[in-house]
Parts: sequence; structure tokens; C-alpha cells
Amino acid sequence: MNNKFLTGLATALMTTVGTTTLIGVSLQSSQASNTIDQVDQIGVGTLVGQEISDFQRPNVVSFGPIQPDSTSETASKQIATLYVHPWQSQLAVTLRIRQIPVLTFLGSKAELAALREQGNDIDPTKIESKAIDRAKAFAKRLNELDNDNTFKAENLSVTLNPDKTHSIKLNSEELIKLDKGVILSDTTRNKAIDALQATNRLRRLMGNAPPLTAIVNPNQPRNNESGLASVRPVTSRRKGMASWYGPGFHGRLTANGERYNQNGLTAAHKTLPFGTQVRVTNLRNGRSVIVRINDRGPFVGGRVIDLSKGAASVIGLVSSGVAPVQLEILGR
Repeated sequence: MNNKFLTGLATALMTTVGTTTLIGVSLQSSQASNTIDQVDQIGVGTLVGQEISDFQRPNVVSFGPIQPDSTSETASKQIATLYVHPWQSQLAVTLRIRQIPVLTFLGSKAELAALREQGNDIDPTKIESKAIDRAKAFAKRLNELDNDNTFKAENLSVTLNPDKTHSIKLNSEELIKLDKGVILSDTTRNKAIDALQATNRLRRLMGNAPPLTAIVNPNQPRNNESGLASVRPVTSRRKGMASWYGPGFHGRLTANGERYNQNGLTAAHKTLPFGTQVRVTNLRNGRSVIVRINDRGPFVGGRVIDLSKGAASVIGLVSSGVAPVQLEILGR
């Protein structure tokens, strides 16, 4: 990939119906951009993980939740922010809740080119982009819900649609459809798992609601009364201590031959086949995350799994370093 990309920085404030959504823009090429193109397994999380290493940190200037009317309190209460950045030579908009990446909206190469043509005075509002429009609408709705005293995060769910896409819903209201233009920011490349991960992340960040373990399937045959479609059947369960590893290994080759991305949702296990999906639940706080096995370890006695920093962040493991967990083996 050509590293001589035009670099531009700007911040655009978009105010609609009293809700301000902050959009940070970065058009800087980085090693992360190259890594994603070369190693397909790493995923979007390389660019937009919760904490990004220095060599791949997008050069984004954020001025916080500011709006022209300094007397308004709306901006200071917003939890959803948007960041525009390049991804695989196309425009991308990542939505963060409380600075945690949740969903990434994918635009086109033409839209990215249109932004670059603006030079150093970049304003996303000056181009037509369905990705930006969808991201703004979703962020606006989430900010509204966060300021609604009647909102309950446990009412967020995910359903399987007839066209095999998934929708995140609040009761019967469709908040967002996860089609080919919307993906989990640190995608596992499994649509069902990504949909469940995104929904659970919203449930936790918007109200600390417990995670879901299944997807609602309204098209299930009537003899299945539950109407729930499990992401994958649990083949076995284990308990033990988990740890995490990160900065010192970031960018190195893992045991399965891919580059280790500390911001992705992966893990090291001594014996499970590479590609195995495992649901890891922190028994101290009930938080869970689904990871993909791509490395070998841990090599410290008494530990059953070594999580990436991104996965450890999701279940609140980074500060403690280790924690008791339950592993649910979901297969490949």
C-alpha cells in the first residue's frame, strides 16, 4: 500500500434536534492500515481498538463534546462519538460509547478520496456519505436514550432477520441493522458472534445490563418454543485463572502465523485448535467476551487462558492482571 497518503485533520460538530455528535477525522496512513490489508484475520480492531499502540494510533484531534451554544448541556451528556478514518482504502466511521469502539460503518473509496481532496481543511459534512449519515443517526438515537430516564439497557436485544442479517433492537424498535455496511469494530468475521458482541457491549456500556447468550430468531419453527438461536452450541465448560498479554508482543507473529493485535478479541490457549471460539466470563463481575484462539499459552502455572489486551479490557481484567473465569468452548 502506498504510504504517502495525504494527511488531514479536522473536527466537525453536527447538531441535530438538540443532540451534538462529535466526529474526529484522521486521514493519516499508518502501519496499522498496511497490517490490516496484509493480514486479513486481524480485523478492524487494529485501527480502532480500545487502546491503540503508539505506532498505529490515528492522528485524531478531539476537542471533547463541544457545541456552538456554550450554555447547552446536551454535548456534555453525550456518550456516543464518531471517528472518521480510512480502512482498507475506503472511508470508515467508528462509533464509540464512552470511548469504547462498538460499531464501524463502512463507506467507499470514492468517499475517502473526496475527503482527501479537501486538503488540510477536512469537513465530512461537505461530502455525501451513507456511512456518515447512518452513523450520525445511530449516535444521535443512543445519546437520546442515554438521557431518557425510562431507558433500560436490559431491553436491548439482537434478532436474526430473514435476509440473514441481524438487527439490534430496543423492545420492538430497530436501532440499527448490521448489514454489509456495518460491522463490529473488532470483528471476529462471524456475523452472529459480532452481532451478539455489539449488543452486549451496548447493554453493558449503556446500563451495565448482563450479557445475552443467544440471538432472537423470529423465523424459528414453531416446535422450538424458545425462539432463540444460539450463536454456537457450548461443547464444554472449564474454570480457572485468566491473564492477559499485550504491548511486548504487539505486532509479533502468533503461533498460528498471524500478527498479534493486542486490541483484537483473541487469546492464547495451550491445546484448543486455532480458530476455536471461546466465551470467557469474568466471575468477579459477570462480564463476558467471545475470543478466537490464535496463539499458544499461557505458560504460567495455574492459568487456563491468556487474553489479548482488547479482550481483557472488555471483561475488566486489565487493572487486576488476573481473574477467575469460566470458559465456554463454542467450537470453530
